[in-house]
Amino acid sequence: MTRLGRHGLDHVFHTVRNDFLEAARSWTDSTAPDDAGVAAVVELVDPTGERAGRVYTAVGEPERVTAVLRTVTPDDTVRGVLVTRGTGALAGEILSGWGLGPAATWDRMATETAPKVPDVGGAVVERLDLDRDIDEMADVLAEANPNSRLGVRDPRARRARWYGVRLPSDGAGRRKGALVAVGSATPVPGDAVHLGAIGTLPEFRGRGYAGAMTARMTADGVAERGLVTLGLYDDNVAARRVYDRLGFVLEHEVEQWHRV
Repeated sequence: MTRLGRHGLDHVFHTVRNDFLEAARSWTDSTAPDDAGVAAVVELVDPTGERAGRVYTAVGEPERVTAVLRTVTPDDTVRGVLVTRGTGALAGEILSGWGLGPAATWDRMATETAPKVPDVGGAVVERLDLDRDIDEMADVLAEANPNSRLGVRDPRARRARWYGVRLPSDGAGRRKGALVAVGSATPVPGDAVHLGAIGTLPEFRGRGYAGAMTARMTADGVAERGLVTLGLYDDNVAARRVYDRLGFVLEHEVEQWHRV
């Protein structure tokens, strides 16, 4: 049975978490299993104790999420909140009262379908070895995706499987076999795989390399766990076209608030 399109506390945004936090409490205004607009709020904590405070995630119609948030009394510092986009306009007073300010808007997408991995002119999509390839991977990410939350030298990097694209022949002054794109696929709670740290060197964009790499990561993830998720900023039109083509569907429009 599909895990996509579920509501409330069963929503994929709540059941699949790439931050490895654990649920402490939850609230919902659910009235029936088919209530598509149901609001659900989950309080998350770091089980390791390394990150103090609480994080809250919410799904549902903004008006209903706001009503549920009014019933929440944090018993610790709130580090961040991720709510349905549009909630901030209604719950801004609540969130600012928790010491938060708006930070970003992005989308969570997901798929349960393994795409075909396209041929991109002989370029090779391969699994990378974090020990052997780490310096080359770090150089690519520093230029291709410097704002990635997961870097190859981050302690969490070893939870992920890393993939890359290598050139089929000499080009743009780079040797044959040079790494030009990198991405990660991390098994996460909720029996899923989450993709991230995806980037292609600027001079090699538009050749389909990121699409082929993402297709390979997605196909492997679906084969392993049946569900693959990823996040992207809502204005990243180019990336969205790639993910749409690979079968990803929009599961949640997110508005993120951080501590100020």
